[in-house]
Amino acid sequence: MAKEKEDVTTEEKKDTATKKPRTRKDPGVESNTKALDFQSFLVDNNINVFSTETLEDDYQTVIFRSRIETKGQILPTAVLIDTSIFTIIRTQIVTGVAEGKRERIVKYLNNLNAQYKIFKYYLRDDGSIYLDICLPFVEETFDSKMIQLMLSVLVQHLEATYDDLMAEVWRKD
Repeated sequence: MAKEKEDVTTEEKKDTATKKPRTRKDPGVESNTKALDFQSFLVDNNINVFSTETLEDDYQTVIFRSRIETKGQILPTAVLIDTSIFTIIRTQIVTGVAEGKRERIVKYLNNLNAQYKIFKYYLRDDGSIYLDICLPFVEETFDSKMIQLMLSVLVQHLEATYDDLMAEVWRKD
């Protein structure tokens, strides 16, 4: 056993000495192959509308942030890719829905959820409305083109529904 340790080259010792040890809290995004695949897809297709943020969580989450324009409004959008089975495309539709309107808005959003299978609208406690698309992918089936397609479907959907949704948000009770 001692002999094996002596056979380690100086180069290997340098490599080992400069590597930062990983902890459960700092697992490294290199284990999130889906995020790495999506990043490669963006580079290969010269898509440069995303910024990235890596979270230090148990799922090695990488957030690809961008914006979608619809009806003259710029809506923050993010693709959340982690090591779970789920990839989420999340769009912030509006903030600051008045508390007195929230019950009515929730009913409206539930009707949209029943009408559109792939989309999930929800109203958060802070008065923000979000729209999610949830795509299940294991590493072997991860498909960056599907994410790109769903982003296109999202834009088409917002073009068709945004005016009515905002009319409901701004409607006086």
